[in-house]
Amino acid sequence: MRAILTLLQKDFILFFRDKTAIVLTFLVPFFVIYIVGNIFSGAGDNGGLSSNIKLAAYNESGDAAADTFIKALDLEESIELVSDAPGSDNTRVPFTRESIRQGIVDHHYNFALIIPKGYLKEDDIGLRLEFLSNPKNQIEAQIINGLIQKAVFTKLPQLLAGQLDEYQKEQMGDEKYNQFLDGLAALITLSYDDIEYDDVRERMGFAGLTELLSPSDATDGEDGEDQASAFFEGIIEFDEDQVFGKELKNPYLTRMIGGYAIMFLLFATTGSAASLFEERNDGIFLRILSMPAKRTHILWSKYLFNTLLGVTQAITLFIASSFLFNVEVFPNLPALFIVSIFASAACTAFGMLLASISKTPQQAQGFGTLLIISMSALGGAWFPLSMMGPTMQIIGKFTLVYWGVEAYLGALWEESGILALLPNLGVLAAIAAGLIAIAAWRFKTGDLFR
Repeated sequence: MRAILTLLQKDFILFFRDKTAIVLTFLVPFFVIYIVGNIFSGAGDNGGLSSNIKLAAYNESGDAAADTFIKALDLEESIELVSDAPGSDNTRVPFTRESIRQGIVDHHYNFALIIPKGYLKEDDIGLRLEFLSNPKNQIEAQIINGLIQKAVFTKLPQLLAGQLDEYQKEQMGDEKYNQFLDGLAALITLSYDDIEYDDVRERMGFAGLTELLSPSDATDGEDGEDQASAFFEGIIEFDEDQVFGKELKNPYLTRMIGGYAIMFLLFATTGSAASLFEERNDGIFLRILSMPAKRTHILWSKYLFNTLLGVTQAITLFIASSFLFNVEVFPNLPALFIVSIFASAACTAFGMLLASISKTPQQAQGFGTLLIISMSALGGAWFPLSMMGPTMQIIGKFTLVYWGVEAYLGALWEESGILALLPNLGVLAAIAAGLIAIAAWRFKTGDLFR
């Protein structure tokens, strides 16, 4: 037992000698809970995930009642409503059917709603709406669908008022219809002390009665109104047009696998950074430098080896997902291979930077865990950026995880060609170049090779 306690004391002594490792031990959980807490506490007093999802809306019908529906969407805090398209000379122009769909193709937004000219059904009572989407994130798609349905049911009485009145008049005939309205107005007058017969009779009809009998302090979206509007479920028809990912066999895993691939590459390169310290401690560097080789040769050989290893691991991950879970990898394999090269290059540069700023393997592991978890949470590997606060969204776009996830989604979900992926690949290349330049400078001035 004494020997065990002596060795335990030795481990504590070695641990407390590395001040940076001590700080990271306590800083990592603190920083992680700070990030996750900011993500999950952004939805007001009740907590939960906030959201700020872009939705394009186009009232093709021109009907004023349909405009009230779009206004209801605009009042939703979780929706950022887009009502026009970019024109020439930085101007904005009204939507057309073509331009609102093109906005999804050009990634200005992922969801769009069209109220068509014939949005009121001719042969039945109900609505017909058109919904365009690129549901590359399932959580985001479910939220926007729920918010649209909420807005529809809230404004359903106004949207269907004229149609319901005409339907009733057609079924009863003019004479019986007027008699029915007279009797109903008298009944309402007897039931409510503060309502006069003349006021009721002038406003008879579905829309007028809805406004007249609603509580004066009622607001859109209250429980009473939601319960009343639930009566109309089943009379709304959505014509859906999924712009991307419509024919995929396993859409859920296809959405998720890019984020996990980036995380896998980052953790793998962190391990490769620790191998530099092992080779230094084993005296391998001194033996190599005694030959006709320079420090830069060692760094570049390590960089190329880890980049190629990362590409191999990423492609293996995708091929395995194809055989095991029917992810459609092989039709998009060339694009995936190119994305994996750029992603692996950026992740390897990140690992080399970790090695250059750390003095021990423990420090490299601590820095790596802190930064990888932070970038994964903020970069969209776990949650869509639209569900985070504005500040978090801005920070997230400065992480290599964000650009890697977007590139993989483009290759797998949207099945984009290399040209369409160039913006994301360009950012990954710039990140790789910047990180490896800093790492090379740090290696020259540091003590890794001493």
